Order: sequence, then C-alpha cells, then structure tokens
Amino acid sequence: MTTQAPTEPWAKGLSLKLRSNLLPIIILLVMVAAVALLVPSFFQPSNLLNVGRQSAIVGIIAVGMTFVILTGGIDLSVGSILALSGVTTAILINNGLIVPLAIVAGMLVGVVAGIINGIGVAVLKVQPFIMTLATMVAIQGLSLRLTDGGPRQFSNREPFFNFIGSGSFLGVPGPFIVFLLIAAAGILVLRYLAFGRYIYAIGGSIEAARLSGVRTTRTIILAYSISGLCAGLAGVMTAARLGVGDPTAGSLSNLDAITAVVIGGTSLMGGIGGAVGTVFGAILLAILSNVMNLLGISPFDQQVVKGAVIVIAVLVAAKATVKRFKERRTDSPKTATSQPPAIPTSSASPDSPERDGSSPAEQTTPR
Repeated sequence: MTTQAPTEPWAKGLSLKLRSNLLPIIILLVMVAAVALLVPSFFQPSNLLNVGRQSAIVGIIAVGMTFVILTGGIDLSVGSILALSGVTTAILINNGLIVPLAIVAGMLVGVVAGIINGIGVAVLKVQPFIMTLATMVAIQGLSLRLTDGGPRQFSNREPFFNFIGSGSFLGVPGPFIVFLLIAAAGILVLRYLAFGRYIYAIGGSIEAARLSGVRTTRTIILAYSISGLCAGLAGVMTAARLGVGDPTAGSLSNLDAITAVVIGGTSLMGGIGGAVGTVFGAILLAILSNVMNLLGISPFDQQVVKGAVIVIAVLVAAKATVKRFKERRTDSPKTATSQPPAIPTSSASPDSPERDGSSPAEQTTPR
C-alpha cells in the first residue's frame, strides 16, 4: 500500500470545508458583514431584490454546469447556447408561433446542443474542453447567421413570459423564483436519486463506475443535456427580459457559471461538491457585482476584480483537488464527506476495483 504524506491541519480543515460546502457559506457571511460596514445602502429591500434578479441567470446555468463538472468534465458552450436559445425564441415568436411553444423550442435547442456535447465526450471520446469549445464557436456562428449579426426584436404580451423575464410575485423577482426552483430540483436529483449517485461515481472513477454497472455513456450524455437545458432556459429568460433575441448575449456566462461552481466547492476533477454550494457561489458573484456598482467602480475594473476572484477560487479549491488526486492513487482512498455511497451491485466481489480502490490506471477520470 502507498503511504500518504501527512496533511497540514489547516489544509485538512480547508479540504473538509470544501467537501461539505461550508466554505461558500462562510465566505458569504463574511462578505455580508463587510458590506454592512462599507455599503449600508446594500440592504435596502429594493437592492436586495435586484441582487436576487442578478443572480438568477448565472445561477441557473451554474446548476446545470454542476452536473457536468461533477463528472470531471466542463461545458464552455453554455453562453453560446443561451444566445441561440434566445434568438430561436424571438424568431419563432415573430413568425407567429404561440409563446409557450416558442419557449419550449428555445429550451429544446439547449437540450440538443447538450446532447451533441455529451455524444462528443462520451461516445467519440473528445476531451470536454475541446468538444465544448468547438460547439461554443459553432453555435455562436449559427446565432449570428440567423440574425445577420444583429438583435431580433419581438412583441410579447404573454404573462408567464413576462414573469420569467422581468416580472415578480409578491415582490420577489420572477427570475429569482425560477432560479430557486431549478436549484431545488438540482439538489434533490444529486442527493436523493440514483442518477445523482451515478454522477458522483463517474466523477470519482469512471472505470469503477462502469464495473459497478453504471451506464456511464448515457449518464454523461444526460449530464451535458441538463447543462444545455439550463442554458437554454436562461436564454429564453434573457430574451424575455430584454425583449430581443441577442446573438451576443451571454458572452461571459460560461466563465461566471464555472466561477460560481468552483466557489461553491465543486472540484474541477469531479466527484466532490454539489448544487447547494453552487447556489451560494452564484449569489456571492451577484453580491460582488452589485457592491461594485454601488461603490461606483468602473465596469472595466469590475472585470479585473472578477478575474482575480476566479484565480482565488481555483487556488482555494486546488488543495481539495490535489488531495482528491492523491486519494485516487492509493490502495484504499478515503471517502469524501459530500460524496454519496458507492453504487451497489450484486455481482461485485470483495476484491472488485470499486471496493479496494483499484489500480491508478483504472482510477483516472477523463477530462
């Protein structure tokens, strides 16, 4: 057996916080306390509701992104999917299709794009970064082609469409309500459904998951489909809010979503994290943007700050990622506190790879 090097107490504690999604909650509380001292106007009810509205679009995309990253993959195409879904919805409404069907069509665009990404990664074995980068460029070009490079305006009087764009219910922004519903669904799926356990199993070791009876190809395709669906919904909501289908909308949504997921404690290697932390990560980003607006910080400087936040988030998560990587190369890896139990199988023996840790070659999660 391989002997692990001793881990510093602070590093072990940080890793445990990342695994249990406590770190984003702690950061959120510290940030709120700092904001209370620096920007008291932040806590005005109207501004708090605005923060909820700002967190909705990125939060919805980030929930879908969580499924992909938990498998050890990544999806760079969500921003382009958002734009194409909004453009598709706008064009269909202008051509006389009823609004509910146009909404469904816009969301289906996201699902189809996600299926293409999933097939490329799971079946064709293309690296997730390369596959989703390629679809990002292709989808962006398709959006610009459909609109000749300009936004497509449309008229809408559908109450539900207005609600998910800029409406409210009992004073709570409609987009934020949709975000909470999507987040709740993501949490339930990852925590309590077999599909969620399969996602974690693939992120832990795709070979061990396959030997345990998990249909890894189908699960990965479904994970990317969920990411595409969430991006498509975000695109429809963006079009409803702006009143146009903008082919350039969501240009930075993929980076914001990945940042929210990483801040939320999900490991970029997969298998560790969850949707709870992602929700707090998205709210943290919205608070950061809102506070910078209240302080009058230039939009250009805000991009610099967001870039620094991405670097810090990756560095903070790196310790847990390195620990996870070391565990995969030991004969008896420890089980992460946020990782669901191993997938049961009647055909597994006590000496099967999924129980004894397997060999290093079998425990490599593809990127």
